[in-house]
Amino acid sequence: MKKLLLLILAVFVSGFCFAQQTESDTIRTTETVGNPMKISLSATYVTQHYWRGIGRGKLFGDAPSFEPQLTFVKNRWTFGVSAGASFDNIYKTVLPFVIYSVTPEFSVAVQDIYSPGTNFWNSKPFDYNIATSKHFVDYYMIYRFKKFPLQLKWTSIVLGKDANADGKRNFSTYAEVSSGFKINRWQVDGYVGATPWKGLYAQKAGINNLEAKIQYNFVIHKNVPFPVFVKLAHNPISNMSHIVGGCTVNLTLK
Repeated sequence: MKKLLLLILAVFVSGFCFAQQTESDTIRTTETVGNPMKISLSATYVTQHYWRGIGRGKLFGDAPSFEPQLTFVKNRWTFGVSAGASFDNIYKTVLPFVIYSVTPEFSVAVQDIYSPGTNFWNSKPFDYNIATSKHFVDYYMIYRFKKFPLQLKWTSIVLGKDANADGKRNFSTYAEVSSGFKINRWQVDGYVGATPWKGLYAQKAGINNLEAKIQYNFVIHKNVPFPVFVKLAHNPISNMSHIVGGCTVNLTLK
């Protein structure tokens, strides 16, 4: 059933994107020829790592986390690597990613979440076994509506550790609807996320992430963006709530 659902979704999206791409290819070609590569570096501090309904606990610890990211953008391609480490030594990750903009509204991406935790330096970085790996290779799709501020996201674990009770691939999946708006330097965003079956994100199907974020976009020395944010989140399945604060320094290198 899971494989059938994923296959139907992939076929539908492929046809939809082909139609979208046919319309925009001529414009895209003239826009992107000769564009230089853009390189940026960011560093984020958060009081607690929070991801898709999962917060404090055995995966991410209970301490603040430092999370840098290096990003390269060239025409339709975005690629880079991010990392993260909590101050209590429980959460550690390295995450290379590649994003391709099929159209201005629709993007597909793959990211390899390598998260061996406290055993980071003695782990096996080339182990992608479904039962023993510390990798979670995540394929996802994002669609942003042009006329109003609404974004749809669908993600599935396609490689690495993600076995079900029978030892077969579970394809742990997370779907999300989000929206937001800006007023001057203030920004407010809301997210509703759900998982369609038991897996990495929850012990049963259902809504596992209700999230609200308010952010103020400071600008510091020489027009360097410095957003500061507070995030309120609740997971109805696990009945856990989280308050996360943080800030980011964004530097344009090229």
